[in-house]
Amino acid sequence: MKDFNSYFESIPELETERLRLTAFTREDMDAYFDILRDPKVQKYLGGGVPVFDKEPHISNWLRNVNDRLLKRKIVFTWCIRDKESNRVVGRIDLGGFVKKTAADISYHLSSDFWGREIATEAVERVTRFGLDELGLVRIQGLVRIENQASIRVLEKNGYLREGLLHHYPFGREFHDVVMLAIVRCIPV
Repeated sequence: MKDFNSYFESIPELETERLRLTAFTREDMDAYFDILRDPKVQKYLGGGVPVFDKEPHISNWLRNVNDRLLKRKIVFTWCIRDKESNRVVGRIDLGGFVKKTAADISYHLSSDFWGREIATEAVERVTRFGLDELGLVRIQGLVRIENQASIRVLEKNGYLREGLLHHYPFGREFHDVVMLAIVRCIPV
């Protein structure tokens, strides 16, 4: 296993049977903005993720996720691609690192790919990366209570419900959310 800090030089490319998780590029942005413009996707993002689809916003965002935030060890932001078509199907983040032992996971997909186990597959790979490669002890996710499909994605990957947080800050709004986490056991 490499040193925790050495992983933050560039977004590591991760693969699964059907997916490639890569850094975002300028060529990905139109497809990603189309995902963000979908009201079905925005519904679960806590007041929406703003769509800054003009310059200089695009360049700034790419510089932030692929360089500034990465170099400051704040977050990994991956573009989720379908291997077969190379189509952008979503985004997954692992960040908010606490003392090199804990992090938050979040993700969203094009509604065209809901119900196909894509999120489950991406979460499984990023969870393995976090626990096995970064050496994290805990990864947690917050999910709006009404987003049962996303709760199932985390549960299928071994995350356990830890509790319900009422009127919790979620994006730019307040919602009831479920905290789920996976914890790697450390021998005492």
